[in-house]
Amino acid sequence: MPVERVMVWVVAGLKGAAAVTLLFGTWSAMRPGQSIALYQAIMRCFNWRVEPIDQPRELLTTRWLGIALVCCSLLSFLWLPK
Repeated sequence: MPVERVMVWVVAGLKGAAAVTLLFGTWSAMRPGQSIALYQAIMRCFNWRVEPIDQPRELLTTRWLGIALVCCSLLSFLWLPK
């Protein structure tokens, strides 16, 4: 398989990952409570209970991390070759 074809698949995979992280980042920034609830539900599958100590601070931190994830995703789209 030529290197160019492999690179096309790698770039497509990275763009797909950036699209998914853009969606998750936007969702976490817009609805941090639902994002935290999803994390708690996933951790329950592993028999772990996760409870925030300071709920308002947790919501704010989740919102800011969602915004940071959106920024990183957008930068990924800009830097990846077309």
